[in-house]
Amino acid sequence: MQKVFNLVNRYIILTTPLILFSFISNIYMIISVASGKLVIMLTSILLFVLMTATFIAGWFNMIKVAVENPDKEDVNSLMKDFLSGVGEYILPSLGAFLVIMLFSILFLAITYFIGMQSIGEPGITAEALANAMKNAETLKIFLTSLSQEQLIKLNLWNILILSSLCLSSFLMLLYLPTIFFKEKNPLKAFFISIKDLFSRYFAKNIGIFLLILFANSILSILTTISTSFAAMYFIFTLINFYFITVVGVGVFYYYYQTFVKPQLGQNIDIKI
Repeated sequence: MQKVFNLVNRYIILTTPLILFSFISNIYMIISVASGKLVIMLTSILLFVLMTATFIAGWFNMIKVAVENPDKEDVNSLMKDFLSGVGEYILPSLGAFLVIMLFSILFLAITYFIGMQSIGEPGITAEALANAMKNAETLKIFLTSLSQEQLIKLNLWNILILSSLCLSSFLMLLYLPTIFFKEKNPLKAFFISIKDLFSRYFAKNIGIFLLILFANSILSILTTISTSFAAMYFIFTLINFYFITVVGVGVFYYYYQTFVKPQLGQNIDIKI
């Protein structure tokens, strides 16, 4: 774990593309939605997908290079690897984005089917739920208006959705490292990542995921609490960017050390 933090601190420049992408994409989506025209919004979504794929290709290639070269003298030269990553991984990254979206939609559909069969309809419209989430006061009023049976079903739905999100995230844990270290074909990479996930390192993979989940939960709670204080919220926003970088580097470092480095020269699913 210490090696990951040392790597991130040495290559702190990795946070720069992440911050810029977050800033630019947020402004871009706000402007796109504000237009109100369907054609412009659809075009904007398409461009956003391409923008995201470009970021994935460049940023994760930077992480890959950093993991493979932990003692690089010129740390700022890592920015050049962003452009080379876009050239080499833009199509695999675009394919990976689409695979993740399709996988998420499929998982959502399965979750909905299981929920309807095992829990049932809670009798709450999506519009009513959206209105209730506006602020704490409306949420309190909404919850007090529900019957005991509705509250039980709502809690069960929350548990089911959270469990589904955790499971889908776990299944995707090694997907991007597989694309950047082993296989550029998004579909082949997905099955290779699942094979590695359920390998003899399965318990270790679960441990890595639970550590990330726990740290993210704590950070999310602290960030939410800090929203009332502008200075604290700004600090926690920066911490979130640092945390995302640590997770990205950590997962890639773990994958490289566990599934790639020991197999180099053996021609086993390795295409570096």
